[in-house]
Amino acid sequence: MFNIVFTILIIASLIFIIWLIIQKLPKLININVANLPHFQVKQKKEDILKTRIKRDLVKVFSSWRHISLPARDRVFDWFKNNYSKLKELEKDLRRRSLQQFSSSLDKSQTVDELLLEAKNAINNEEYDKAENLLLEVLAIDQYSIESYKILAEVYRDKKEYEQAKETLQYLLKLTHNEDAGVFTSLAELAHTRGNLKQAEDEYLRSISLAEDNYLNFLSLAEVYIELDDQESALESAQRALSLAPNNPKVLDFLINISIIIQDKELAKKYLGRLKEVNPENQKIAHFIENIDKLH
Repeated sequence: MFNIVFTILIIASLIFIIWLIIQKLPKLININVANLPHFQVKQKKEDILKTRIKRDLVKVFSSWRHISLPARDRVFDWFKNNYSKLKELEKDLRRRSLQQFSSSLDKSQTVDELLLEAKNAINNEEYDKAENLLLEVLAIDQYSIESYKILAEVYRDKKEYEQAKETLQYLLKLTHNEDAGVFTSLAELAHTRGNLKQAEDEYLRSISLAEDNYLNFLSLAEVYIELDDQESALESAQRALSLAPNNPKVLDFLINISIIIQDKELAKKYLGRLKEVNPENQKIAHFIENIDKLH
């Protein structure tokens, strides 16, 4: 009679354990592990589930203390064997997970995936999401130069100019003042904020590190125009043209600056170049009209 009652108790307890697992399973599924690699998600859920099962088993067994010692011993022996198998399974899962991590889903790949997601968020103008993703990257790799560069762009897009500037200044320390792109970003930020002299200085520092970037010369020429320094603007734009001889944007600027300084021959020269490289340019007729007005 006692064995029947005891068997019923065991079956009832197992049903109770299964019921507990079913009740708690939705919480396990909803755990926020979206930013972990796939195999880590799976492993994490397995670990949590096994921990919950072990905890519930302990609770159930603790309620059986009134049962006779020999009976308890038989039950615990049965579960001990199965628990050993569970531990071996856990070790095997951990070993395979570590091997998989070292061979395919390493830190670098995780960072690349987060950066790609952040760039997509920026393209969709989801700047807060992009910022959070970039901060996740920096939590993994605090020296990720690309992450800081993109983060500065995000702050600039959000018009949080001081944070953008601080991020770029920190980047200068990481790059030992040797990254031309950081100075370019500082120049663009200063230009956006109307700090023209600072923008000039930053562009010049960028050019000193990378003299083959025509965009820096063209952007500097635009700053000189705003500073009412046409001579420097012309010189800088001509440097840009020497690096990009067939670039319509540079030729467009040179035609405009030639018209501003009233140099008809120079304007016609650059207009001729523009007709060669971009004959369908819709501004050509407008340029001809303005050049004809020059004496």
